[in-house]
Formats: sequence, C-alpha cells, structure tokens
Amino acid sequence: MGSETNSQKDVSSLSNWAAERQFLGRFYLSQGFRDEQQHTTNDCGPTSLAVVLNLLLFQANLNSRPLDKDSVITDARLGFWQRLPLWVPNVGGATPPWGMVTAFNRLAAEFKLDWRAERHSHARRAHVIEHLMTGKPVTALKIWANGGAHWINLVRYASDKDRLYYLDPNPYLEHLSPEKRLQSQSWAEFEADWSRKSWWSRLFGIQCEIIIYTKTI
Repeated sequence: MGSETNSQKDVSSLSNWAAERQFLGRFYLSQGFRDEQQHTTNDCGPTSLAVVLNLLLFQANLNSRPLDKDSVITDARLGFWQRLPLWVPNVGGATPPWGMVTAFNRLAAEFKLDWRAERHSHARRAHVIEHLMTGKPVTALKIWANGGAHWINLVRYASDKDRLYYLDPNPYLEHLSPEKRLQSQSWAEFEADWSRKSWWSRLFGIQCEIIIYTKTI
C-alpha cells in the first residue's frame, strides 16, 4: 500500500492517480491510418505536437480551439526538409527533430503561448527524468528494430518503479477509455527503442532524440 502511494506522488501532483490517468488520457490523439489495410500514417510527429500544444494551452487557460494533426501540418508551414512529402515512398509525411522544433515554435508564437521547444540530441536519462519530474512533457523518438521510427510524448515518471507514462498516437488506442490511453513501460523497455541506431539515424546524426519544452518568461 505504501509503495502505491509513493508511486502516485512521483507521477502526479494529484492525490488520485486514477483521475490523473483519465485527465492525461483525454489529450490523446490518433495519427490515423493511410489506407483500408490500416497501415498507419507517418503523422506521429504532428500528432504528438498537437497533444503537447493542447496540454500546454489548457494549462495556460488560453481557451483556444483544440488542435489536431491536420492543424499542425497546415499551420506550421514546414518545408521539404522539415517534413518529408507524402509522395516519398514509405517515409512520406515523417517529421525529423528539427521539423518538430520549428513547427512547435511557430504555433506557440501564433497562440501567444509562452513556451519554446528545443531539440536535444544524444540526450541522457537524466535529461528526460529532470523534465518529467518538474511536470514538463518530453517528446521522444523511438526507433524500431525494423528501421521505422515513432514519436511519443512522455508525461510522467514513477521513480520507485522506474516507469514512464506516455501518450502514444497509435491509432489502435483510439477506442480505449481515456485512462487506458495513457501507456506505460519501464525505463529499460523505453531505452531499448530510444537508444537504437539505424543506418539512416547514423547518416543524419540522430540518436537518443528528445524535444524539450521550457517557459520563455
């Protein structure tokens, strides 16, 4: 019983962890499918940014309309190198770390949101935990064993369990209840994907990538 209470204190400022899970789960967004065979789109980047922006806008009480991935894609006005065109085979629509930062900062300025995104490459565990323990989301890039990649938003950390809680734009989670949309895994499980290298990640110097968010005033 004591262990559970400590975990709740670590991952949430609320006394009711079930309520916190439901609250965070409401910010989930789906990156969607690109065809009837239910192949997922490569829009995990814009979708993850929409989630972070919605969360920060809500906390700032700016009463803006909720953003979705299409809003981010359209309003961020990213160029070729910042978001790969849809006609590029297999990876069309993918957003690299520098595109993520550009998109967030443009939209934050548009909404007069006093937050700024920064890319942190070759990050370490301490960088991730420090931001989560101060209540700031961290957007992280996983690299799959098959060479694919996927953006997710880390939102909480439980030190006693060494466990991360995150919002994944995986469209298969869309029909779950809000509290079940908040996913979790151990640090070791997360790090296995986060620190993985692929030929393309070596080529572009991408490794242990996170996007961190800090207040500007």
